[in-house]
Amino acid sequence: MPIKITIQIETISDSIIACYIFNELENNRLNFYTSDGILILKHENTLAITIRKNQFQFEKVIRSALKGNIKVGQIINCVFIEDFNFLNESDFNKFIRVDRRNDKLDITTSDSATTDIHKIYADGSFACETLKAGYGGFTEDPNGKQEIFFKSFDDGSSNLMELLAVTEGLQRLQAIKKLQVNTDSRFVIRGLVQWCHFWRHNNWQTAFGEDVKYAESWKNAYRLCEDKFVEFKWIKGHSGNMKQDFCHQLAKESTKR
Repeated sequence: MPIKITIQIETISDSIIACYIFNELENNRLNFYTSDGILILKHENTLAITIRKNQFQFEKVIRSALKGNIKVGQIINCVFIEDFNFLNESDFNKFIRVDRRNDKLDITTSDSATTDIHKIYADGSFACETLKAGYGGFTEDPNGKQEIFFKSFDDGSSNLMELLAVTEGLQRLQAIKKLQVNTDSRFVIRGLVQWCHFWRHNNWQTAFGEDVKYAESWKNAYRLCEDKFVEFKWIKGHSGNMKQDFCHQLAKESTKR
């Protein structure tokens, strides 16, 4: 079950961030030492135990806030998911698997791909000079049969197009319970493997109370992964992968339509 905790920043110095933390039942105060990530809590209560148990997630939230010019008085709404398996940079060289079947959430990685599986290849594009956008891709069944898709837009962004490209593939394979998504977008992979799980429990808002950008598109993609095994493979752009290069060209051409 997700755990919701609110953090209020009380003081900020070069080495220590002092916070007031609370939930519906308890409150506490803590000092976070930015140099080494040490946490010192004022009281020993259930809230203190929760913070220590989820210290890695707490530190990720605070360090993210530091990058965004954190301010005294700032409110941060945290959602912790116990034992959540966060991605490392090295994981993008592997096959990243999210198993949401039978009401579970199991995130693992593998050096090898799942065999006999439906696949999605997708890419998005945005032309700065014309402000046109588009995406392209195809689905492929275990027998190698492919179905191409593409779409053009009068505006958009590269990240949105990447997300919409993968979403269309998911839509086309919505009846399939095991599939593989191939994309050159770490943004999409991080979103569907990590961020969406936390956003969903935070009413599709960020920890800082702002609406998630492209929230409706994320919701749609997340819903299409529900009760499925989805394997993600990051393919470096322009790396010579013929199938991904085809999607790139298809997406680029869609911005000219």
